[in-house]
Amino acid sequence: MVNALTPKHLAEKRAGFHELFFDLIFVYAIQKIAHVILTTQNGSISADLFFKYIVMSLFLWLMWSHQTFFTNRFGQVTFKDVSFMMFNMFIMVFLSNSLYPDFEKTFFPFFLCVAIMYLSIGLQYLLHIRTGLDYGDKRTCQAFATVAFVISFLSFLSLVLPQSIHYIPGFLGVFIAATGLIPFQKYLVLSPVNMMHLVERFSLLTIIIFGEVLVGLASSSFSIDHFSYIYIFQFMILISLFGVYWIITENYINHKLSSIGFRLSYTHLLINIALGVINAAIVFSNSNKLNDLFEINMMYISVLIFYIGLWLITPYFHNELTNAKYISYSLGILVMSYIVSLLFKGHDHVMIISVSVATFCIMLIYFKNQRLRNKHE
Repeated sequence: MVNALTPKHLAEKRAGFHELFFDLIFVYAIQKIAHVILTTQNGSISADLFFKYIVMSLFLWLMWSHQTFFTNRFGQVTFKDVSFMMFNMFIMVFLSNSLYPDFEKTFFPFFLCVAIMYLSIGLQYLLHIRTGLDYGDKRTCQAFATVAFVISFLSFLSLVLPQSIHYIPGFLGVFIAATGLIPFQKYLVLSPVNMMHLVERFSLLTIIIFGEVLVGLASSSFSIDHFSYIYIFQFMILISLFGVYWIITENYINHKLSSIGFRLSYTHLLINIALGVINAAIVFSNSNKLNDLFEINMMYISVLIFYIGLWLITPYFHNELTNAKYISYSLGILVMSYIVSLLFKGHDHVMIISVSVATFCIMLIYFKNQRLRNKHE
């Protein structure tokens, strides 16, 4: 039982079943977005498709994060809070079905769902102000509610404007969703997030996304009729990336920190964008649809972005685990692996084997580092 004097951000708080249920529709949406970059043209994937993939991922991630920040700071297993979350989940079903590379085709249903979602999120914060909060919590609710209502208004506005200009308020809403809370940081620091709960929420969602990547790989690449040794190395890439993510989130992050949580949110956006591209790179490695050089660069850039997402949360680490030399070692291994792949460009499976060895070695580095910490405790 938590002591009444324990600060809210240090209290033990675990993800509820309704939160995990809520995550499932987001994973479905993320999976649909990932299909955007599975379309090739002349041996490459167009910059336009990558842009749409990133923008849709950004908007989806921001909505999930804003809802999660409310649940983290103020959410309880009450009829009101659970009802709001189930309503948002219902809206997300329709939003997910409006995710297509052709934005114009589903512009109206997409931004209608965005407008309703942010209206719902804003109402949650607004209603919570009336519950008798301290200064920091009250200001935090006002900040999140203000930003959510502005985004909702801009999204509704985009629905009634002419087609020639309706993207302006829509994408302005994306920009405000990403940056609108920055001016309120001086209030947000007075209402820190519960790191234990927030890390659990982001990690559980990411683990499910890892699972979706594995399912996608199994259904598109692994054949039960003609087994190939390369399946082992493709699987090894995912296991190694999952392993280093598991090690860092489980053992490196200090759950007692006071933080507003933005760094954790945006780094996980990088991680999950990278996972979608890694999935595409592995899937295309079994075909000749991509130019060899494009495929190599696509794989290594996405793997690097994945690790950058992990390295950027170093300020959240326990002090004894923040040594930058492990980042240097990891970068060195990736560079050597990249050079090997370039030297043997055009040779079947060399890139996959090289990446699998590199990611496995990096996982071992972080595993050994956290074991050394355990010995010193």
